Amino acid sequence: MPMLADIDDPRPSRVRGFAIGALIALPAGALFWWFAVAVLPRVILDNAVEFDSRLRQEDAYMQSLCANLSEETMDRDEQLCECALAVEYPSLDCRMPFMHWSLEQMVGACTDTATFESARAFCSCVRSLDEQLGEVASDSKEARQIIQRYGACTALDDALFLPPVDALIDAGESPS
Repeated sequence: MPMLADIDDPRPSRVRGFAIGALIALPAGALFWWFAVAVLPRVILDNAVEFDSRLRQEDAYMQSLCANLSEETMDRDEQLCECALAVEYPSLDCRMPFMHWSLEQMVGACTDTATFESARAFCSCVRSLDEQLGEVASDSKEARQIIQRYGACTALDDALFLPPVDALIDAGESPS
């Protein structure tokens, strides 16, 4: 219902405001649509392919390590192999034992001075996690949280890779 004030001073037209809003919203909406339809799915798929590839490599690594389990390597690899041999996809189902085992292997590798100098950030990260693990009970929630941080160490630029399975098998078979 119009008021007396509206008759004397009519409302301004809303066409100008609508046009300015449309000029701003249409390009912004088109940019968002392009990102949501073209870019975001590609990023998600690329990361999924990379993650799947890494998990397949870890599966193969654990299966070949545990397939060649011997008396000499039993103490070192027993906990990991108990899990890895019992499941179909060890990289998914045995994530925590594998990360803990990997952390122990890397702590051993980082004791070498030359290795430490070539991968300072990674070895410092690994040593820090190992020290933190020494302060908590091995089966506690805190220990699991510390072990999960190992993934951040492997994302560093100077991260070391696990030794080849052949080297681990040969190291376990060498006479003490």
